[in-house]
Amino acid sequence: MTGSNSEGKAKGFAKSGFRSFGASRFFVRENAVVSFLARVPAFRDAVHGSTTGQKLFGYTAAVIISGFASLVRFLVDDYLPPGFPYLTFFPAVILTGFFFGIYPAMLTTLISGIVAWYWFIPPVESFALTPQSITALAFYVAVISIDLGLLQLLLNAYSAQMRATEELTKNLQLQQLVSEEVDHRMKNLLATTSGLIALSQRYATTPQQLGTQLRQRIQAMGHSISLLRGSLHGGQSDIRDVIIAALEPLGLSRGDRLAFEGEQISLNGSSVIALSLIMHELGTNAFKYGALSSDHGRILLTWNTRRVEAEDAEADETFVDLAWQEQGGPAATAPESHGFGTELVRRMGQSLGGECHFEYAPSGLVVRFTMRLASIQA
Repeated sequence: MTGSNSEGKAKGFAKSGFRSFGASRFFVRENAVVSFLARVPAFRDAVHGSTTGQKLFGYTAAVIISGFASLVRFLVDDYLPPGFPYLTFFPAVILTGFFFGIYPAMLTTLISGIVAWYWFIPPVESFALTPQSITALAFYVAVISIDLGLLQLLLNAYSAQMRATEELTKNLQLQQLVSEEVDHRMKNLLATTSGLIALSQRYATTPQQLGTQLRQRIQAMGHSISLLRGSLHGGQSDIRDVIIAALEPLGLSRGDRLAFEGEQISLNGSSVIALSLIMHELGTNAFKYGALSSDHGRILLTWNTRRVEAEDAEADETFVDLAWQEQGGPAATAPESHGFGTELVRRMGQSLGGECHFEYAPSGLVVRFTMRLASIQA
């Protein structure tokens, strides 16, 4: 019995191993196919579009392929029975479409059809429309239309698949970043709470006042979390609301220690999340090491919009320049290495459709963001 059981287990492990090996080989082949298609101009352009130079290259390739197909057709003409005028032209059209796209394939179709009509459809060396030539041309157009239609469906399906894959990858990266942020916030939670108590003690004169201030700040922290949760369900908020909700848990509201100036901008859900994380991270850093660690430190937030004109008026873009400026605290010095907080601010700044720059000035840290208005506006 023992030997039988051992033999059964061995077979089970062998089958499992074969299944795993087969799955691995399948995924390797699938990745190889995807990698190959990503390098094929037609499939690449279906996802990312094409430049003028790439289009010219495709049309040039179509002319060359048409010429080669015509040359081969002339060479094999003596070896073919009557009734095969398009023998080399069908593959030429399909290969052109597969490698260079539908429009170059249409050019190959036109050139090949003219060559076949003039030299290989009776009466030869003539564009005469006879019942025989009309039938042959109609057959040619029908077959090519079906081929190109199926190829267009293939390109559309590939484009949709790649865009879905890119969107999924982006969402997974954001999910990973949010997971890291949750872990990061959990580690900083006790330190932040302790700092809030210390900050409240500086200005509270009675235990009752201290309790009231702490209760208000904890409620503000809950409001910030609610704002983030609401944005996940498609909500939108003004940029001022997002800033206040992110900084109120640190005991900051608009006044002597916090000032901001800028026009009203309604943010979409993803921008609410990103900007809230940025403000919370910068505020926590300022509270621990920057301007807010000093009794006289303050934060100045300013933002404004500017329009960048392009040669094409339709390509003009509007950007939002936002600056976080710390004043009245210790001089800012560049760190020897960047931690998670800095990486979070940079990546969240990029998710807003722009750039992020840190300036370590003697007067305090300055962080400047450049964001595309179309990326953040609701």
